[in-house]
Amino acid sequence: MSYRNKIVFATAILIIVLLSLIFFLGSADRTFINIIGIAGFLLSILGILIAYVQVISIKDISLETQKKVVENIKFYNDILMLSDLARKAAMADEIQGYLKDDKIEMCILRMKDLKVILGNIKNQEFYSTLVSKREFKTVFDNFHHDLDNFQSHNLSIRNKLNKELIIKHLEDMSTMFLNVEVKLKNQNNDTR
Repeated sequence: MSYRNKIVFATAILIIVLLSLIFFLGSADRTFINIIGIAGFLLSILGILIAYVQVISIKDISLETQKKVVENIKFYNDILMLSDLARKAAMADEIQGYLKDDKIEMCILRMKDLKVILGNIKNQEFYSTLVSKREFKTVFDNFHHDLDNFQSHNLSIRNKLNKELIIKHLEDMSTMFLNVEVKLKNQNNDTR
């Protein structure tokens, strides 16, 4: 029942009660003061009912608003997560490009940036629902091994880089990020 219908219903009941009380009053008790007193009492009850209905309506509106705010926060967090995933995949692709161009110093710089990001991901529970721990551990370990190889190579020319293997590892990382992005998009589509 809507707010307006509740008020109309309560008013109708109170008018019926008022008329009933006036009708059942003895002729000696049907004075103007008694009728005003009864009407005032019933109007006070009506006012209390209206206030109660308004409080309930405000509570319902507040709960609905709170629910929408939580949904919107989740939606915007997911959008940020999607853009972050795309950026991580692009970083892996960028490192591959530097590696193909033999720009080892740039590879090391970008891999150090990606190292910080991977460390943050490792500590977030959200990713564990979208990526198996084994897959993430493999990508994480390969990344750190490759970063160590880059740094060793940079310090000593004798250390030979296996570019094909490093590119494969970076491709695996990029694929993992893109798979998480697809899963996240599918979750958002299913909830909307």
